[in-house]
Amino acid sequence: MSETQNIPWKRIAVEAVAIVGSILLAFAIDAWWQNRTERIIEINYLQALQDDLIRSLDYLSEDEVVQQRQVEYLEALLSTNSDTPDSDELRRWIDDGLFDVGTYQPQISALRDLESSGQTKIIRNPEIRQALASARQRIDSLEATQRDFQQSQQTLIDPFLVNNFNLSHLMLDSSGNYEAELSVLGTSDFQSRVAFKISLRGIVSESQSAVRESFEQALQLIEAELESTN
Repeated sequence: MSETQNIPWKRIAVEAVAIVGSILLAFAIDAWWQNRTERIIEINYLQALQDDLIRSLDYLSEDEVVQQRQVEYLEALLSTNSDTPDSDELRRWIDDGLFDVGTYQPQISALRDLESSGQTKIIRNPEIRQALASARQRIDSLEATQRDFQQSQQTLIDPFLVNNFNLSHLMLDSSGNYEAELSVLGTSDFQSRVAFKISLRGIVSESQSAVRESFEQALQLIEAELESTN
């Protein structure tokens, strides 16, 4: 009979444990590295979103000033009649008040990139994701409101202005004679269009206020998240 060999179970067990441990460690390192990489990408997105939101809020503040001035011009036109002498001020009321539309375009390139790349879920904080989703909805609503505003301007206000005002006087020649135009100012047709544009501008302003609110909320959450990483 051949001599029975002793099987080194202890050494085999130690080697097996070492192999399994090495595999598990490799998986852990890979998961840690992937998590770290995703976190870096997330922080980069958060910083880009923060920059966009700050810039968008600055542009919105500037646009609100322009809109307020336009409403003031329109309200001045409501109290104007054919006895009002022509002046550069009146020209500005009509040109900047009635002819100008102006739309607000938020700077949301980072949000668009986040959405188009399908990486929205890389933002781990659910409150931030919800705030960004709300901001997107309000941006879409604002864009729809502004399109309606532009369409109303083009169909109801611009044709009347073109038919009743000398565009070269208003836009090119500040010393032009507005006698023909002045006769239109006190008419109910003119006044109704001025009042209509004021109401349109008010609707746009309400939509912009909703965008501002969502931007400020998202910015506050993002800044808190970035602060926690420092």
